[in-house]
Amino acid sequence: MQQYLQHYAENDIALSEHLQGNWQQVICIPAFDEDQYLTNLLERLSQQETLLVILVLNSPDSKTDSAAEQATKEYATRLRNTLQPVQTIDAHSTLLQLNTQSSHILLLERYGLPASEAVGLARKIACDLACQLIADKKVSSQWIHSTDADVSLPADYFAAQPDATAAAAIYSFEHEDNPDPELNRSLRRYELGLHYYVCGLQWAGSPYAFHTIGSTLLLNAKYYALVRGFPKRAGGEDFYLLNKLAKTAAISLLDSAPLILSGRSSARAPFGTGQAVNKISRLSVKHEEYTYYHPQCFVLLKQWLQLIPALENQQDYEKLIADKSLRNCLRNMGTAKALLHAQTHSKNSAGFLRHMHNWFDAFRTLKLIHCLRDAGLNSVSLQELQSQQDEFGFIRSALSRRSGFNRE
Repeated sequence: MQQYLQHYAENDIALSEHLQGNWQQVICIPAFDEDQYLTNLLERLSQQETLLVILVLNSPDSKTDSAAEQATKEYATRLRNTLQPVQTIDAHSTLLQLNTQSSHILLLERYGLPASEAVGLARKIACDLACQLIADKKVSSQWIHSTDADVSLPADYFAAQPDATAAAAIYSFEHEDNPDPELNRSLRRYELGLHYYVCGLQWAGSPYAFHTIGSTLLLNAKYYALVRGFPKRAGGEDFYLLNKLAKTAAISLLDSAPLILSGRSSARAPFGTGQAVNKISRLSVKHEEYTYYHPQCFVLLKQWLQLIPALENQQDYEKLIADKSLRNCLRNMGTAKALLHAQTHSKNSAGFLRHMHNWFDAFRTLKLIHCLRDAGLNSVSLQELQSQQDEFGFIRSALSRRSGFNRE
């Protein structure tokens, strides 16, 4: 961890040296123009004992949303005026009393972040500082909670017990209902798509079968530092972080009540719920269907994953693959080169598998699914998906995650 903190962490970790206090747990929250959600979240967090909330109020350096930036700054002012200040570290970093049980908010105001890095950088600032506080023994838990302002946390959120050997753990989730019936319908389609993809990966035997939602993460500080923290991206930072973490240790699922995620539409982030709801709603207006990956994509993925162990001493892997589209997709991804590298750099079968699965990671898995789709396995409608649930158990598993789909 020290190497990461010394060479790769954000400069904000220097705040730890000046910060006065000790806490049992830490939670990291980036926020931009979300005061209506933050008020509720902080109220829930105020019920916790010895908790440090690292709140990074931020804005992108693009001038397209100056009103939102001003609203964020005004919220910071209200927060400082409402809560008792404990310590002013610098002009943009203030420790505030959250409750009488030794819980605090470390308010970091970081406006004008590069638009291309935005939320990823905001998450990294908070989690890097959390790492430093853990290293300095000012936070006793080795786990960093990562969530968002518009999430409703269950009562047992901090009581969840992660596997101590895991690189990260993931909370289960549901999206709250949207009061607009059409937007709510779109939201349910999107949530089904999330579960369907992960259920398909699980069925295929992928080691990357987990959700990648930044507001549902519990990060092991040791492994977070090992993979050099959150990527500084305007979107997808959660996906790429978990993709790296999964190559170091297990990603486990927490046994707790689900987090309730916001069901609002939004155009701010390039990925995620808000954009997906907007997209699905636009399709509905045009009387077009939102579609899901063809089940056969996961069948072919499973065939490939089951073949990998047999390739340790195999030079021509393509002759073992009957499906032409699968052969072409794997060839275009550079599989032959990756296979040769794994064979020449592995001392045993376990090492070979590790090399191959580190190469064929979450990103390449998604890339293969997209390639198979574009090669002719056209995506299917909800009705088509429902009609195949008896044939594919992973479809039934996905549909069962939310009630109502089998009645539409």
